[in-house]
Amino acid sequence: MVFFSLFRTFVAKSRYDMKIIRFLALSLIIHLSFSVASAQVKFQVEGIAPASMGKIYLFDMARGIAIDSMAPRDNQFRFSGTAQPDQFFRVGSKEVTFVLISDGIPVSINFNKGTLKGSPLNEKLHGYELRVNALEMAMQYAYMGQQTERLDSLREEWRTAMKTATVENQDNMIPALYMNELAYFTPYEEMKQLLAPDKPYYNHTLVQQARTMLSDYEIKLPGKPFVELELNDSFGRQHKLSEWCGKGKYVLLHFWYTGFLPCRRDLRRIVYCFEEFHPKGLDVVGISLDTDKQDFLRTINEFQMTWTQLTDLKGPDSPAAEAWGIHQVPANILIGPDGNIVASNLFNGALEDKLEEIFGE
Repeated sequence: MVFFSLFRTFVAKSRYDMKIIRFLALSLIIHLSFSVASAQVKFQVEGIAPASMGKIYLFDMARGIAIDSMAPRDNQFRFSGTAQPDQFFRVGSKEVTFVLISDGIPVSINFNKGTLKGSPLNEKLHGYELRVNALEMAMQYAYMGQQTERLDSLREEWRTAMKTATVENQDNMIPALYMNELAYFTPYEEMKQLLAPDKPYYNHTLVQQARTMLSDYEIKLPGKPFVELELNDSFGRQHKLSEWCGKGKYVLLHFWYTGFLPCRRDLRRIVYCFEEFHPKGLDVVGISLDTDKQDFLRTINEFQMTWTQLTDLKGPDSPAAEAWGIHQVPANILIGPDGNIVASNLFNGALEDKLEEIFGE
């Protein structure tokens, strides 16, 4: 299954947003005590919660499920059991949660004050989470208010906060919490260093998706041959990419999805590139990850896309997305005249610069 990078917290219908929303809440006191026994960690979670929270849950983040729950009694609750070392938990409700790592050291959390004391590792994690959560909430308000420029600025700060947490903790498990998000926007060479096999978090369960994405990046590295596809166009006619790729011309493959605003904004850029460089020898082939044919056709007409558009209407589960290792849209791959990849995911003016370099201004 392929994931769109649609907007981590705010586009609920995206599979990318199926995670529990992480909000820093006020009004809970937790005492977490661990003792290591053989391969597992015994833990006990105690705390105070207002009745308004309803049930309190202990979430296993790796499995994405609640493994225990209870209603507070006299504003108190308690969980106990065993866990794997370095296991990630959320404690609270679906709207009010706090992330913890089972490192064998007691932790005390006061949600009223927003403080955490005890385990040095969890104290560090809490500091990063304060920043990340605050930015996520600000992003939500900017998104709802359609404040595009502010949203873009906040998104960059959010990415920087997660990257900082990763770079500063190469010797512990904190990066496991952020690695999947980082994989969506971090350049391949940098991601390869952050997710090297010698990192302590490399084999952590939470990092599985990032490892897959890193492997998929290699499909699109410069010099690799294009991956053949066979899809129908907007008229229902079947085509292969080899009709364009490897035929002596530059070909831009463009992956997109009608319902995602960044894709719609990116389409205007692709229209410009086609109009500017097609007369000079550039071919463009669109690959839509839509599921609704009418939406697909309506967007083609709206943006007056006169180049070939291919789709199987299977959305993010399209074999085309899997074959090319596409985990986010929009995405682009520039194929050289020999059928080998020249570059991929050229954004923020990089595509225009590359085409001007190839064809001249």
